[in-house]
Amino acid sequence: MNIFETRTMLAAIREGFGARSFLRDRYFSNVRTFDTARIDIDIVKGKRRLAPFVHPKIGGKTVERAGFRTDSYEAPEVSPDMVTTAEDMLNRSPGEHIYGARSPQERAAEQLGRDLLELDEMITRREEAMAAEALFTGKITIVGEGYDEELHYWPSDPAERPYIELVGDAVWSNSASTPTLDLRHARRDITKTGATPTDVIMGTDALDAFLARLEAQKMALDYRRVDMGHIDPQHLPNGVTYWGYLKDSALDVYTYDEWYIDDEGVEKPMVPGNLVLVGSPQVATTMAYGVVSLMRGSGDNAAPEFYGERRVPDSWTQRKNPAGRIVQIKSKPLPIINQIDGFRVIKVLA
Repeated sequence: MNIFETRTMLAAIREGFGARSFLRDRYFSNVRTFDTARIDIDIVKGKRRLAPFVHPKIGGKTVERAGFRTDSYEAPEVSPDMVTTAEDMLNRSPGEHIYGARSPQERAAEQLGRDLLELDEMITRREEAMAAEALFTGKITIVGEGYDEELHYWPSDPAERPYIELVGDAVWSNSASTPTLDLRHARRDITKTGATPTDVIMGTDALDAFLARLEAQKMALDYRRVDMGHIDPQHLPNGVTYWGYLKDSALDVYTYDEWYIDDEGVEKPMVPGNLVLVGSPQVATTMAYGVVSLMRGSGDNAAPEFYGERRVPDSWTQRKNPAGRIVQIKSKPLPIINQIDGFRVIKVLA
């Protein structure tokens, strides 16, 4: 068996490679793979309409279909690769017992697994950054080799966007601010669209200001939800902290301490420090994956193979720049917010 065959590596990836990512896993759990390069996205704005009264002698009344818009995007490709050199396969690994040396094939398989895991984690981190940008800014910025575009989910009219910017005395660092009232209003606005928010994800600065206001107002979060078994902090992903339950707005409060290094080399938080997200895992979203193609054969016999998968590994050898066996994973991820009114973003600090 050739361990570098795409289908062999694909089976290994399906068995569970990948780092956990809170925002992607919680708010984009509806995973769909497409067999096309372009993905049609339906963006829906909810309306709570009543059926019209119509006398039976008149018949019926035609109603307009609820408004939505359809955008078509080509899912951007990410395709990191790395070199597995001959030494990785033939030399004894660090810590390996000298009398228990394994075969070169066994060492190659182990090295391949480590390489695939590292590449998969890089893609997962990119997906998480895309999910965070979609949730907190209503867009996804795609800049790279052959890419320079933005995908927008929020309406172009600022008045219709699910975004609130607090100013003046309303910012949470001000003693006159009312954070719990702000959250209650945001929850009510979302509920009007047909969704039921359950979560608040706070940036670190927003949380500090929020807790300071609660302390000043002699209020407290209800931590009994933890003891009752509704939430077990031990089962939360790394970086996620549960802070308690707000009874007046029926919301669970979380922070997510995770960072990434952007394409310019700047370290940034997944959740901006001055923002708050109100939403629910039940909001209509999609984690979409476009079809990935790999060229097979050479010359006149070259032809593409298509894979409708979340991850598609590939491997080949080359003699220079650098020399060795190249291992690559391709993916075309696109987190989509179909129900844009199901979330609210609040800028609580300047």
